[in-house]
Amino acid sequence: MNILITDDEKYMREDLQEAIERIIPGNTYWFADGYDSAIEQIKSNDIELAFLDVNMPGKSGIEIAKTIKKLRPGINIVIVTAFAEFALSALRLFVSGYILKPVMDEELREVLDNLRNPIAESDKIVEAHCFGNFDVFYQGKSVSFSRQKEKELLAYLICLNGSSANRAEVCANLFEDTSEQKSYEHLKKIVASLKKDLGEIGLEDLFIHNRNSYAVNKQMLDCDYYHYLNSEEDYLDSYHGEFMNQYSWAEVYIYELENY
Repeated sequence: MNILITDDEKYMREDLQEAIERIIPGNTYWFADGYDSAIEQIKSNDIELAFLDVNMPGKSGIEIAKTIKKLRPGINIVIVTAFAEFALSALRLFVSGYILKPVMDEELREVLDNLRNPIAESDKIVEAHCFGNFDVFYQGKSVSFSRQKEKELLAYLICLNGSSANRAEVCANLFEDTSEQKSYEHLKKIVASLKKDLGEIGLEDLFIHNRNSYAVNKQMLDCDYYHYLNSEEDYLDSYHGEFMNQYSWAEVYIYELENY
């Protein structure tokens, strides 16, 4: 599911993301700290569910909800606040839910189970192997890439576990010894090639690219790394000290896995 979390406090955004992942893991997230950034994310991305904090500097979450209703009426909106008096205003907007802070898992689960607008589930599942050498499979066959850097870009985005990266972050990891301008030009070609290759096999929705934002659609991924992080019983013994062996930048993830 594609989820926007809007709150002016970073730790609150992170706490809510962790709570959502406990209940429905494998989502793609965008974040905003106020009205302008929230509306920009709504316009630029295929958001399906938006959590909006009410009490923020400038325009409130209620005002954000009103604008979202005009721009994208099909988006599920959940109001999050520490003040119960905003409940009536939220309900008048016909939002999908209303949650009081601190957010409790039981209340969050009830809201997620009863969203006003149904979320369509993808029937296209890509199998991603991260432990050992990185590889991806679709319909039982290994996915082919025209350029090795395409595959590496996909690997890097999968490692972000649903978060998005900007151009500078991607280039710093994939083209560390290349000048900034040349790495940006190289990335542009890699992105175009990746879109082409994925589109030819019907997986164009796997890669999410909006302006200066790059991510993967976690809803389409069956990934050993994600299963392991979610402490799923069948995957608890799946990590044996090797992670995306082809890529030097993956060493930081090995350190995290060793201390997980």
